[in-house]
Amino acid sequence: MSSRRLAAAFLVTLALLGAGCNKIKSKQEIKKGNEYFKAGQYQTALASYQEAQRLDPNEKKLQKNIGLAYMGMYQPGSKHQKDLEFAGKAIEHLKQYLDAYPEDKKAREFLLSLYLGTERYDDAVSFYEQMLREDPKDIKAIGSLASIYFKKGDFDQGVSWLEKRLALEPRDAQPEVYHLIGAQAWDRSYNYPDIDPAAKNQMIDRGLEALNKALEIRPDYFEALTYVNLLYREKAKLETDTVKQAEYLAKADEYRNQALELRRRKQTEAASAPPPTPEPTK
Repeated sequence: MSSRRLAAAFLVTLALLGAGCNKIKSKQEIKKGNEYFKAGQYQTALASYQEAQRLDPNEKKLQKNIGLAYMGMYQPGSKHQKDLEFAGKAIEHLKQYLDAYPEDKKAREFLLSLYLGTERYDDAVSFYEQMLREDPKDIKAIGSLASIYFKKGDFDQGVSWLEKRLALEPRDAQPEVYHLIGAQAWDRSYNYPDIDPAAKNQMIDRGLEALNKALEIRPDYFEALTYVNLLYREKAKLETDTVKQAEYLAKADEYRNQALELRRRKQTEAASAPPPTPEPTK
């Protein structure tokens, strides 16, 4: 072998040995970082993870460690610029990690919590839409999309997603979904006075329709009775005709009384029920 080839081979060997040495050093830094992370010293942990990444830049799993360190430094709910930067960095690194390891459900949950905590609702929507492309019948993802749209103030889109959920739920589980529609209709009507009266009235009617469907399936649904009462009171506020206004308030009283009677009956039944039979200690 020529001296030139020997030199080239020697350099390759040195490079391989150096790379192997760096991997060992990187693992040592990761171990140190993990210890700092467990102790809640997230900034120090981050420094170790970043050094590990410098030593072994091809180790994709480090993106998760770095992302979680930034997440640990972020104060949930804070609007301070520094916290938003930490959250943004955490999101950036967790996304890179999930590109390589999309099956890591825990990392996906961390990413989603950051989207919601920083009100990055459009990113959260895209996240759940991706989940539904993987499993179009994922009821949890569908319900979460509805919740996000309600947080964004988009009542119609929220209801649209709940209707998709209704199509997948068994009949005995549907009352809770109808109740959600009614509760959201009341929330928007009661807490957002600037909504156009015509749009608000349409929203109230949609809520009442949903709650009545819940009561068709489960007549003794206390929460549904309560929200029907509340929605009729909201409807009365919008009415200029005093006769119709009185009719709506009478309807509200009717459902309120039904709810109170149902609660009294259940309390009486609970009080008169025999105590549970004690079981012998095993």
